[in-house]
Amino acid sequence: MGHFIFQDLLIIFAVAVPIGVFFRKIGLPTMIGFLVTGALIGPFGLGLIHEKAQIDILAEIGVTLLLFSVGLEFSFENLGELKKQGIWGGLLQISGTILAGALIGWLLGWGLYRSLYFGCLLSLSSTAIVISSLFERKLLFSLPGRLSTTILILQDLALIPMIVLLTAAWQNVGAELGKAAVFFLSVWLFSRFLFSPILLQVSRAKSRELFVITVILTALGMSWISYQLGLSFALGAFIGGVMIGTTTYKYQALAEISPLRYSFNSLFFVSIGMLLNFHFIRENYGLILLLILLIPMLKGFIAAASVYCVRIPLRLAIIVGIFLGQIGEFSFLLAYIGVKTGVIAPFLYDLIVTSAVMAMLLTPLMIQNAHGISDWLLKIPLFKILVKKKPLEILEKETAEMKDHVIICGYGPAGKTLGKMLAEKNIPYVVLELNPETVFRLKRKERRVYFGDGTSEEILCRSNIESAKVLAIAVPDTLSTVSIIYHARKLNPKIRIISRSKSFHDVPKQKAAGAHIVVAEDVEGGIEMGRLCLLEMAKVFPSSSPR
Repeated sequence: MGHFIFQDLLIIFAVAVPIGVFFRKIGLPTMIGFLVTGALIGPFGLGLIHEKAQIDILAEIGVTLLLFSVGLEFSFENLGELKKQGIWGGLLQISGTILAGALIGWLLGWGLYRSLYFGCLLSLSSTAIVISSLFERKLLFSLPGRLSTTILILQDLALIPMIVLLTAAWQNVGAELGKAAVFFLSVWLFSRFLFSPILLQVSRAKSRELFVITVILTALGMSWISYQLGLSFALGAFIGGVMIGTTTYKYQALAEISPLRYSFNSLFFVSIGMLLNFHFIRENYGLILLLILLIPMLKGFIAAASVYCVRIPLRLAIIVGIFLGQIGEFSFLLAYIGVKTGVIAPFLYDLIVTSAVMAMLLTPLMIQNAHGISDWLLKIPLFKILVKKKPLEILEKETAEMKDHVIICGYGPAGKTLGKMLAEKNIPYVVLELNPETVFRLKRKERRVYFGDGTSEEILCRSNIESAKVLAIAVPDTLSTVSIIYHARKLNPKIRIISRSKSFHDVPKQKAAGAHIVVAEDVEGGIEMGRLCLLEMAKVFPSSSPR
């Protein structure tokens, strides 16, 4: 078994790399490339991977790690920071889509439970593809981008009760809900009183290896406990991610496990692509094309109407609707569970998977043209009547992020001195620091600070680097400094970068990476020593007094 899994992984990554490079060159997310990879190598494609058991294992691994990463990027603290328009709009979108899907199922004679199942499938959008596409097009921190992200997070959260309730309907509902309640209560108590102190002790050891192992242990441990209680591995993985996501160490955890996370998340999309049945597409292409048109229209209309109902201007509401018009990756998970339990017939399953994958392929193109489509729709007289009178500037002020600020990487003596100087001039700044005591001290002073060293895009994005004016790197390690410069330059080519270097010999490396100004400690120290020396000598030789 292990030999075949290793072989399958080798085939997947060997095919995914060139296809992913091609999709990146034509401006599409690598997620789409992974879907195409799965379709090519799967049992309905070239047949390079044809064992159903192996595909199921890969899908389980991918789903578990995908849910862990979603849990890691979410925290209850962040939910409190989300704007009320996005929260209420998201709740309306989820409930409205479930009801619409259930109505469609009831009209088709599917029965109440199966109709509600279809509504849940329909209500979820693709978090991975939408956020990836928004990030690539610099739209993630725009107003419609932030509203869409809020709704996507709520959809991801809604998946958990959906899994528990929909799977429990085939067993003992009371027993399943009781197990889930005990599990969540135990996790809350452990996370509230023990987990943060444990992570604090691990972080004090200042060992990246121990930190990474602790993160992985949390994911695997929660997955195993969840499975032992009769729940799913994926549910436990999500809770494990949430546990870390609610701590100060969230962004450093994201940074440390990013390579592992991206590698194994790709397995989920590859495994989904393997489910594409080309014979089914050929035999039912008319129905599939119809669904590709109708589903985005229905979901887009409901999402736009939901956001519009919470006093968002119509133009922005339409853009959000276009962003969220596809069926998401977690819909595949529900469909997969539905097939295993017999709720969804094989024909409906193939129809949902095929239509959803095809719609995903069109999502980046729709996001790219969302503003143009919105402007075109607003020319229709019916839409003109619905335009809100509330000025957009008010909404922008309500959801404004920090901008035109300074990011300080490292808060040792140099970073602390810089922070004091900025504070005296009332210049806003964000601190990225790996010392937990320093992070806690700054948080008590209500400074904006994150646990991390800036060597990953996740932490830099959290510090809103796209809107920052200056990046000041005060970490002593040259390799880390070069890595920070590289990622910062990639995320914001216009940002001014000032870095420090212990030796003059390291200045060219940092300059080549993209730093505008490099302060070499040995040179600057020599200059300062020379100035002080001249001041002392001026007492003896007044004519040599420095000007």
